[in-house]
Amino acid sequence: MAIEDPVHHAISQEELRATAETSRTFSGILFPATLALEGGDFTESRFERCLFRVPAIRSADFSGSVFENCQFEPTRFSSCKLANTRFHGCALFDVQQKKGCTFAFCDIQAAEAVKCNFATSSFERCDLYNLRAVECSFRGAQFHASTFTKVLSRRSALTKASFDKCNFSFADLSGLQLQGCEFLSCKFSEASFIDTDLSNATMLACALDRAEWDRAKLRQADLRGSQISGLNLAVLSDYAGLTISESEQSEILKQLGVDVRPE
Repeated sequence: MAIEDPVHHAISQEELRATAETSRTFSGILFPATLALEGGDFTESRFERCLFRVPAIRSADFSGSVFENCQFEPTRFSSCKLANTRFHGCALFDVQQKKGCTFAFCDIQAAEAVKCNFATSSFERCDLYNLRAVECSFRGAQFHASTFTKVLSRRSALTKASFDKCNFSFADLSGLQLQGCEFLSCKFSEASFIDTDLSNATMLACALDRAEWDRAKLRQADLRGSQISGLNLAVLSDYAGLTISESEQSEILKQLGVDVRPE
């Protein structure tokens, strides 16, 4: 039997319903595993210092909500709406279980995350258009069949996302369409970019060491100031117009088998 955290007050189904219909503010609340959140309307709600032990949340609407300093034990969000949701100082990775959360078929458009831990989390077929993250960990995260693209018409689509000082080490970003996305001072050590389209992407001052690049596209991408040890242009699908720092020329040529020596 799980021991109740003394700093959290366990909420009942009746209390949950009443708060959702009135103040929509949940502070210091424990959401126990027995609680049913399926199909709940939590739009524009506020969650402060809450602990979520609900293993699965399906078809709930959290659009426009704020999660501040909340902790999630491994939770599966399925077909949930999280558009314009803000996460600040939240832990979505359970240290004891060494397991993150799962988001499947979720709408996470225009969500914002600051200083949050999404390590080993899985984003399965999610809409992540215009996701913004600052100082967050996505270490070991997976993004299977998720999209950062918004379709404007049959012939027009826009891809957008921005990440600042985020950790994507060991993350699986393979097969994603990330054209024009922005990554500033992010860490991608041993991440997978296999079949990833990073055309026109900005990746300034990033750590890209030992990443997998097979068939990736870096057309018109800007990698200035980044550590690109191990980047072999020969395995890329496209790199026309790629921009790198002058100091990285030797590393690029070395991977191509060119021996660069001082005059």
